[in-house]
Amino acid sequence: MLDKMVYFLNVVRTGSFSDAARLYGISPSAGSRWIIELEEKLGVSLLKRSTRKVVATEPGQHLYNRFNSVNAEIEDIFSELQRFGQEERGTIVIASTPLYAKRFLSRIVGEYLLAHPQVNFRVIETAYEVDMVEKVDFVIRAKAIYDGFQEKDSLLIRRSLLRYPLVACCSPEYASRYGMPTVPEDLGRHNCLFASTLVGGNKWVFHEGGEYSAVNIAQTVEVEDSEFIKEVALKGGGVAYLPHNILRSELADGRLVAILGDYLDAEFELNLYYRQRRQMPLSCTNFKDFLIRRTREIDEEES
Repeated sequence: MLDKMVYFLNVVRTGSFSDAARLYGISPSAGSRWIIELEEKLGVSLLKRSTRKVVATEPGQHLYNRFNSVNAEIEDIFSELQRFGQEERGTIVIASTPLYAKRFLSRIVGEYLLAHPQVNFRVIETAYEVDMVEKVDFVIRAKAIYDGFQEKDSLLIRRSLLRYPLVACCSPEYASRYGMPTVPEDLGRHNCLFASTLVGGNKWVFHEGGEYSAVNIAQTVEVEDSEFIKEVALKGGGVAYLPHNILRSELADGRLVAILGDYLDAEFELNLYYRQRRQMPLSCTNFKDFLIRRTREIDEEES
């Protein structure tokens, strides 16, 4: 029905069945048949035929005037949908800290691809800062924060994804053999396991009585992979300083024990960074919103 109506508009505009048929990509005989079927459907004569020109009847002119503006809106809708499809295609480039990539991003990307198979992803697992002048759409970084912490000035937009307390911990076997640190300064005499990009170097920050102290730790194992650090701690390799969310089950079943409980630790924060753009591609906008929502939902499911 819609094709016949649009063809009718072309006939009125051109005054010719053959010219309208050529514009619409059909044969003149098929066009004539469409007009007859349309007139039979509406029960009125729409066009006056002559050897020289085709003109609209009074009902035909009324239909032309009303449907012409409606058809313009329909074309706009089709154009919007076509742009939507084009913008949903392409590659989204994400640089992510390994911890987030393994625990959240792999699941989120999989779920998104199920609904949007036309979108491609390039994921760079890195704990280090990435130059967003390069073709990177999103960066997900982790850092330790505390009262008074100031992030470096940046032109990037930052959205907080998650925040957890950092916990100093060790295995019962390590504590039995080497003793439990009772004050932060004791850490200088213990094997300490850390990721420098997370805690800002070989200093761990603790809080007591309104004051913060940054303790230089003994550098035993440095690796930019929180899961690696946890496994070393589980085997009795030393004291780890990690986000509480990746230690939940180990702390609950006693495979790891929290230490320095009288002190408040710094916090671990995961942030999403992206460039300021006048108009972000729709594929990036949709994925950004999905990522923020699903990150929080997954974290609640695992809590």
